[in-house]
Amino acid sequence: MCRSVGVAIIWICASLCQGAETYPTQPVRLVVPFAPGGAGDIVGRMIAQQLTEQLGKPFNVENRAGAGGAIGAEFVAKSSPNGYTLMLMDTSTAILAGLRKSLPFDVARDFTPISQITAIPNVLVVPSSLGVTTLKEFIALAQAKPGRINYGSAGVGSSNHLWPALFNKAATVDITHVPFKGASEVTTAMLTGDVQMQITAIPAVLTLVNSGKLRALAVTTTERRRSPAMPDVPSMAEAGVAGMAIYAWHGLAGPAGIPKDIAGKLHVEVARAITVPSVKEKFTTEYGADLVGSSPDDFSNHVRIELRRLAEVIKTAGITPE
Repeated sequence: MCRSVGVAIIWICASLCQGAETYPTQPVRLVVPFAPGGAGDIVGRMIAQQLTEQLGKPFNVENRAGAGGAIGAEFVAKSSPNGYTLMLMDTSTAILAGLRKSLPFDVARDFTPISQITAIPNVLVVPSSLGVTTLKEFIALAQAKPGRINYGSAGVGSSNHLWPALFNKAATVDITHVPFKGASEVTTAMLTGDVQMQITAIPAVLTLVNSGKLRALAVTTTERRRSPAMPDVPSMAEAGVAGMAIYAWHGLAGPAGIPKDIAGKLHVEVARAITVPSVKEKFTTEYGADLVGSSPDDFSNHVRIELRRLAEVIKTAGITPE
């Protein structure tokens, strides 16, 4: 009996090792828990394309939006931990833990963090038709019309729900939250004038800013550092609003229990992917991103730190958990 158990353990270990060597042997699903068009979707698709090229099997992006990212996150948390269902985890995933009293998953317990990919500054944008050209002018407009200026988000619990709420406190304004199902709907609402402000990661709105349809008023970089993607746009600190140094982070994760060797292999491939010149150029120059490529242990530690930090930010922003 003991000999049989020993043989079984050896066989399992050998299978796992062999699995890492041959992984992936079939297409991999990469769940983005947001609608197409947002920064997470952009990062997810870029990484999926590069991993497909590197590993020779399709990494297929699947958007599962809703409930501030909770629907897609729950799907991944309850999937088989075999490495074939992964998730683009980002700041919003950690925010959910502080905003929701009850979730069908535990962010700290039910996922395997694999590697942080990026840290991208956010940008405050308004429709060009609004007629303001500086953050100071926008704040004056909002203060003159308390409760009558709207900001859009990709849903309650999304990062672009929390950051404008924090901005309300920092700038002493009263801007009303209007939730949508996804980032693309927020953009449409801004272009039609239904909402007048959004704070989101730079990639989600860069094309519209460059085309002149949206105007960027400030980026959420640290102190007076500017983003290389928007060198003419001041930081929040430069524009006179303190306490708004905020970065959107994105990383690869999967369900809890993914074998360490497979997680390790994926980490190595992510770290390799972000050094590919075309990928690196797009992330750093076009999107102003800092590239990370951290190990599973380091990314796990980052997520734990963010859970604590964002709980404090939620409290500071005056948002009551639902």
